[in-house]
Amino acid sequence: MKNVEQHFSEDLLITQSSNAVRNYSYLIPFEILIDIFSRVPARSIARFRCVSKLWESILGSPDFTELFLTKSVARPRLLFALEVDKELFVFSSPQPQNPDENSSLVATPYKYFPKDFPINICPPLNGLVFLQDLKRKLQVVYNPVTGESITLPEVTATTSFKRSYFGFDPISKKWKVLYMEWSRYGTPKSTYVLTLKTGKCLWRKIQDPVFPHTPTCDEICINGALYYGASLKGSYIYTIVCFDFRFEKFGRIKINGDHKWTLFNCKGKLGAHQYNLWGYEKLTLWVLEDAEKHKWSKSICILPSIVYKKNTIVGMTSSGELVFTPYACYLSNSFYIFFYNIEKKTYTRVNIKGFEEFKHQFTLVHTFLDFVENIKFI
Repeated sequence: MKNVEQHFSEDLLITQSSNAVRNYSYLIPFEILIDIFSRVPARSIARFRCVSKLWESILGSPDFTELFLTKSVARPRLLFALEVDKELFVFSSPQPQNPDENSSLVATPYKYFPKDFPINICPPLNGLVFLQDLKRKLQVVYNPVTGESITLPEVTATTSFKRSYFGFDPISKKWKVLYMEWSRYGTPKSTYVLTLKTGKCLWRKIQDPVFPHTPTCDEICINGALYYGASLKGSYIYTIVCFDFRFEKFGRIKINGDHKWTLFNCKGKLGAHQYNLWGYEKLTLWVLEDAEKHKWSKSICILPSIVYKKNTIVGMTSSGELVFTPYACYLSNSFYIFFYNIEKKTYTRVNIKGFEEFKHQFTLVHTFLDFVENIKFI
């Protein structure tokens, strides 16, 4: 039986060759068209917009865009960003919910990033990714599905210590970028926020006081809140900095341990982990239960060597499995990701195919969980 995409590809050819068929889609009830379109792969939507004015109107409507996004949330994907010889290539594959041992997935490419794009990629949010190269004063928001991108206006920097953070507020449904500058002594000097919207994007200086700190680990945005690890000025005290993108306010959360944290989304809560090597792999997991009371829950996992060796943790699935992948490797070998079940203390290895064109090249691989395909134009 032919799949839906094959049927519509053939219908496109017929429509182009015969005027008598141009109005055929009008005979299909509108609700059925909407339901069919919402099930096809995201990469096919752009081609289907070219079939007729009716299809273009349906596929470009805000209602359909929202429906497609809702269904994409229910079928999240894995996103792979490959750094190869100072270029960035982006792939995605289905994200297995209950992976079987020795199963495999095929990663398919999105449109490649232009060579002048920065390669420092932040975790995707609601279908968009943020890339930055602040040495070149270049910041770009990109939609891998549509191929669209927006280059953000430059910020006049007065210091070399600067960083931008990407966020999405699910209440207002707005993407924002936080830009910060620090003095060489760790004192924040300037803080700006940009709201992504159609038309001209402008930076706004915010006045919310920021306590002196220096970032020490990568960030994550969960439900509109940005988190990243930092050290307090002039001390060896480490904390989690929090920025609420909706109200544009800073805060901080106490946490025990040093700066070597990896932050991740733990079923909608902030998760953090540390490694401890004692001849075997002891993984300490912390989950933020109450931000106002600085309350964390703690658990310890003893990982099999095949899981932690040469792999790094990239997050947790909605079903509670930790995911590990290689970060730097030669893709001449098979590329595996590991799903570790905390409760059962078992792991599943999944082979990812599709990177054959980079065979024998040293590659940095960034793996992101729960990527949703958004067909909205930015």
